[in-house]
Amino acid sequence: MTSIINEWQLDCRLNKAINQHHRADFALWLAFLSPAIDEMAEFQTPQLQPAVEKADLYTRFSLMQARGFGWHEQDLNTLSCHSRALHTGGLHQLKLQQYLAAGPLVLQDDKAKLATEVVQNLDAHSLRRREGNTVRRDEADPTALYDILQQLHQDDAA
Repeated sequence: MTSIINEWQLDCRLNKAINQHHRADFALWLAFLSPAIDEMAEFQTPQLQPAVEKADLYTRFSLMQARGFGWHEQDLNTLSCHSRALHTGGLHQLKLQQYLAAGPLVLQDDKAKLATEVVQNLDAHSLRRREGNTVRRDEADPTALYDILQQLHQDDAA
């Protein structure tokens, strides 16, 4: 089964549900549509240009880079210093030591990792985007609108 992305794939089901006052059908078809604006049929988002590289302020002002959240090799020494600070000076000394040299928060710093509870509650469109599947877009044909308007005009005249 292919996933429904925009209202063109539904043909006229949304319109029929509204005209016949079938609220449940309308809600069902509306729930199938993707909530992402860039996937809607009306919008053709332009290709983004890569951002211009800015001057590195960290090197300019001789600042240290922010530490990652994951475990590094030198963290064993940092955590042993934290332990000694807790035993010798108590909680206040430990807080001061943590402010001076922060320790790791997680074992592995994986930005794409989500909790299983969160992944299980994602809708089908979000799962598709998370897996990296892209939607094949058909190029819009501006002359097709003229043909549709001609057919509608012929139906009205008949």
